[in-house]
Amino acid sequence: MIAISSVVGNIFQDKELADKFEKLQKTMSCEVLRFYRSELDKTRFRKQTDKGTDIGCILDSDHKLHNGDVLYSNPEKFIVIEQIPEKIISIKIKKIAVNSEETLVKLGHIIGNRHRPIQIDKNGEIIFPILSDSELDTFKKLFSEVIDNIELKVEERIFESKNGMNVHEHR
Repeated sequence: MIAISSVVGNIFQDKELADKFEKLQKTMSCEVLRFYRSELDKTRFRKQTDKGTDIGCILDSDHKLHNGDVLYSNPEKFIVIEQIPEKIISIKIKKIAVNSEETLVKLGHIIGNRHRPIQIDKNGEIIFPILSDSELDTFKKLFSEVIDNIELKVEERIFESKNGMNVHEHR
């Protein structure tokens, strides 16, 4: 068993780690620990990698794991966290939307009242997690006042809420 007490870094934030990951990904040296988003808050766990390596982890209580975190790195073994994609709804404001500011405020109010964490991607899409495709119908009804100004889509993606936008979820 490999004991972990800290994170080495993140392949999405450290070019050197990213290069090492890319190189080792094609070998048996690179191993993955898969987590659902809800599990990333765990600071103590015991889990096996995709190659069967047993990992025991105890992190500081204020630490949260992220997709791409490297838990172990040496010349023989590289272990990285991979977040499992989940169902999300993405909302895109149409370019020709009338009163787009009002549309955004209404969307924020409705999503906030449902206590959903959100992510706003680099294209300005608003993204939040759902449990099933059927929730799309619920949100279409909730967004009825602004539905002509938006495009809604259900996808599977890695969801990472931004700081300050990770509320407790009620379902």
